[in-house]
Amino acid sequence: METVRIEKSKTAEFINSIKENKTKIFTTAGIILLAVLFIIFVYVRIQAVNNEASDKLNTASQLIAAGNLEQGMLIVDDLMKNYRNTPAAYRAMIMKASNLIYEKKYEQAETILKDFIANAKPEIIRPNAYQILISLYEDTNNKEKAISVSKEFLEKYGDNFLAVSIKKNLERMEQITK
Repeated sequence: METVRIEKSKTAEFINSIKENKTKIFTTAGIILLAVLFIIFVYVRIQAVNNEASDKLNTASQLIAAGNLEQGMLIVDDLMKNYRNTPAAYRAMIMKASNLIYEKKYEQAETILKDFIANAKPEIIRPNAYQILISLYEDTNNKEKAISVSKEFLEKYGDNFLAVSIKKNLERMEQITK
């Protein structure tokens, strides 16, 4: 019985404490609620942008596959310009660089690939551009740059799955240049 009274008095104290500090409590709860709503809004917005960029990349890929390279590349350019730092924009950069290499516009492709290597986030996707850049240098008979980029790749990403093929290619290039 005594413990029931003690619990009732503790409950009463707690309720009185809430009544006395209701402004602080409701203000804190309101701030927390606003912060949560803001975080949800930002997350949903980021997801919407990523989804929109992915849809555009899909459209570009379909146009290119259907033989409408010019229109597909316009969408790729739009992705690179307006959806920077999205996964679709990074894929678009690789597509654009590959197309420029096909068109033998090596300087433009090199610029895009170097930008990708320097700025792509997360860093784990950067190795994807190295292999293309190395191939670009080989295609343009710039073996010194190909060797240099290969060594740079192996220093930074020696445990990447591409390291084995790049190392073998580096050994082949070094034998050719001797």
